[in-house]
Amino acid sequence: MKRSTQSFDQSDCTINPGELIEHSGIYEICHEDESRSTVILMRNTVFPYCRQCGARVRYKLVQVVPHISEDEDFREDPASDNPGYLMQIPTSTIPTQLGRDHGFRFQQDNLQAWRSGSESGDL
Repeated sequence: MKRSTQSFDQSDCTINPGELIEHSGIYEICHEDESRSTVILMRNTVFPYCRQCGARVRYKLVQVVPHISEDEDFREDPASDNPGYLMQIPTSTIPTQLGRDHGFRFQQDNLQAWRSGSESGDL
């Protein structure tokens, strides 16, 4: 693959790879040897390094655009019938066991492992 010898101005692209992204939005990717392209990046992530030019890539914020997860209109509210301040840790860790009518067996039920006789036994 032939590398371009043309150089592109990066002077207005002041964000370095590895820095924390403060605002979700549309960013220009500014390579020194390629024309610019745009990408959508989310806040609280890190500006990526370029696979080809590494740390020489720069970024420029074009437009702040909140991600849908950051929009108040799309946040899910907790269920109103179970508010967080009323949540309690269950005191019993023993599961409720249903009888044979429900398809479950109690722990104390003996299951026959093989046919009856002198070789038979219970589990």
